[in-house]
Amino acid sequence: MSNHSLFGHPIELKTHGCNRPGIPAQPIPPSVNLFVKVTSGCNARCLFCSNAGTHATGEFDTDKLFECIDEVLAHDIIVNRINITGGEPAVVTPLVTSILERLSHTPYQDIHVHLNTNGLLPQSQALMQHPRWNSISMSLHHYDLGKLSEIYGTSIPQTAFQFEGIDLQKVNASCNLIRGYIDTPEEVGRMLDFALSLGIPRLGFVSLMKVNDYCRSHYVDFSEIHLDTIPHLYLTQTMDRGLDCKCSNYLFNKDLRILEVYLRNYMNPQFCASSIVFDGQYLRQGFHSKNVIY
Repeated sequence: MSNHSLFGHPIELKTHGCNRPGIPAQPIPPSVNLFVKVTSGCNARCLFCSNAGTHATGEFDTDKLFECIDEVLAHDIIVNRINITGGEPAVVTPLVTSILERLSHTPYQDIHVHLNTNGLLPQSQALMQHPRWNSISMSLHHYDLGKLSEIYGTSIPQTAFQFEGIDLQKVNASCNLIRGYIDTPEEVGRMLDFALSLGIPRLGFVSLMKVNDYCRSHYVDFSEIHLDTIPHLYLTQTMDRGLDCKCSNYLFNKDLRILEVYLRNYMNPQFCASSIVFDGQYLRQGFHSKNVIY
């Protein structure tokens, strides 16, 4: 890790990229990913989520956000990506659009939004149509509307998969492995086929973090999935940071169509180097309440 500071407080930055099989991590320039948590509120009630059914609380200090952005610029730290996240950003759409307008007057180019489960709801799909996004992440935990409604704790409309006016080439979908839902090689294969049918170019699979009773009882380990038994799925690379995280990339190549597939094999939730978070009031290193920078 390298030693840098913001507002006089030290921050951790990665000095090397990821390890690859047979290739040790290579040096990288100092950089951060800036996460802008626009709300803790969410209109879904996913049982695996700490924000389930939470109402938005507190004020968001947009001026302070841009003070933080100016501070990063002044220290010549590269910003890989600005991530608009929550909670569910679509429940505070006017705030998000005002931030995007102010960002248009900064040097930052790569702007990302993470819509959690609500990319299937009209309010979120309207936000997905904003032209400023370079990339969009949305959760997609099943291929069946009935099952999705169970998982999300809210009714999913029949129009959920139409994605009118949305550039799907910007979309990354993420699927949690959940016991009783997507938990076998056959179910993973159906999700891959479904993503191809929608025209989404990228799909990720993630194991639940064991943060509550639901996640512990519904946890599915990747070893149960037996990825090598899924037809048309080919490993392309693996990357890791030792015990902190490991991910794998695959290609799903079927009927002359290709889907990029990402797996987060494991992740240490305490690992936060190069991640800084503005939560509306404070700038923090990582996602932990005690790591206040400013």
